[in-house]
Amino acid sequence: MEFLEASIFQKGYIDGITILNLDGEILFSAKFNKKLSNLDESQQLIGQKFLDVYPNLTPQSSTLYRAMQFGRPVYEEKQYLKKRGKDGILITSISFPIKNGDRIVGAIDLSMQESEEEEDELPEGRIELSRDSFHRDRTQKLSASASAAFHTEDIIAVDQKMRQAKDYISVVASCDLPVMLCGETGTGKDVFAQAIHNASARRDGPFIAQNCAAIPDTLLESILFGTAKGAFTGAVETKGLLELADHGTLFLDELNSMPIYLQSKLLRVLQDGTFRSIGSTEVKRSDLKIIAALNQDPIHEIACGHLRQDIYYRLSIMSISIPPLRERKEDIQSFVETFIKRHNKTFQKQIRYVSHELIQRLQDYDWPGNVRELEHIIVYGMSVVSGQADTLTFADVEEKFAQLSRTFSSAEKILSMSLNQAVDGYERDLIHRALFQSKGNVSEAAKALCVPRQTLQRKIKQHGLDPAAFQG
Repeated sequence: MEFLEASIFQKGYIDGITILNLDGEILFSAKFNKKLSNLDESQQLIGQKFLDVYPNLTPQSSTLYRAMQFGRPVYEEKQYLKKRGKDGILITSISFPIKNGDRIVGAIDLSMQESEEEEDELPEGRIELSRDSFHRDRTQKLSASASAAFHTEDIIAVDQKMRQAKDYISVVASCDLPVMLCGETGTGKDVFAQAIHNASARRDGPFIAQNCAAIPDTLLESILFGTAKGAFTGAVETKGLLELADHGTLFLDELNSMPIYLQSKLLRVLQDGTFRSIGSTEVKRSDLKIIAALNQDPIHEIACGHLRQDIYYRLSIMSISIPPLRERKEDIQSFVETFIKRHNKTFQKQIRYVSHELIQRLQDYDWPGNVRELEHIIVYGMSVVSGQADTLTFADVEEKFAQLSRTFSSAEKILSMSLNQAVDGYERDLIHRALFQSKGNVSEAAKALCVPRQTLQRKIKQHGLDPAAFQG
């Protein structure tokens, strides 16, 4: 709870409370900041659809919707919020799911407007959180005209392969052909997708992102294609993401988690831009650019039956391969600087320097979780470092770093084992990595490993692993 104490709770007040039901209707709204709405206007919001009131938000960017989707609290700083007819503001927001027994029935949000104070300039120093890296940290800023926060200049690319990938953004953004992004979990595919959108002529249109692994198969089709009134019992007419992304960009992350039958329907959209909503005979057309991402090798996914070969060929006309962090270690220091700058605010710290030992130890590690894992390490260090310190050292992250290092067997250790021990340890490490990348989702880990879910569950129990430990 330290990050909450450093933000909303430390301030001693909130600017707004909102409660939604599972259908996205506002059940309660109390706003104490006139930039959001006055008390009378708050009462008028009751019964309205939350996303109609705040059209700049989507189910993917709203903390309320994500809290209902994931069933756990969602916290976000500097979330851009714009009510119809009002100027947009930045808020710090935390949303909690509301449960009735084991069933999620809604969510409640507490929010506070962000201050607009200017940041102090950092003096020159020892080793040196460079000012250039600080200027890259625009990751929380959203413009009023788009939902994509990242731009090409936000991408850290010291390594040559990463610079080549970054430079190719301008090429794929200059046309309307679909794009495929390939890279391991945590390499920053979503950052590239947003940068492509913001570098394109569609930058003023909507940017809508959907993780195909985060939604049950039964819901994903209606979310993508929309539904017609009466398509099934209780169905109302709703627009799908394909329609909502008209004149903009649709980013489909983890496409290999999309059911094969849906991939065939998506293929038609890629071919001529047309589709039908569920239960409708009307052919609709959407002018959009599709960016798809894979977190596994595409040839492997085709062989496992997770990816249609024809949709791969259609998408991979324009493609960017994002190298894992272990192949771009020159970028590590810049990432560390950026994360420290970001989380100085989170934890109310004043870190201005990093130790040589810290950078060296981080560069010696292979980072199976990529940039996301690196940020976890730095966030931990920032949470425990003394409030009076001005330097982040290896001692500050050593405990968390040791936990990660123990997870993966070293080559020397494997060579000292029997064949059975080595195979058993290797299997455990692969399962551990799959659970880490899927955040404890056993079904997605099974897909990544190309084994039946029941087989993976048996092996998880055999190796003494707990999927719940990887969640959050």
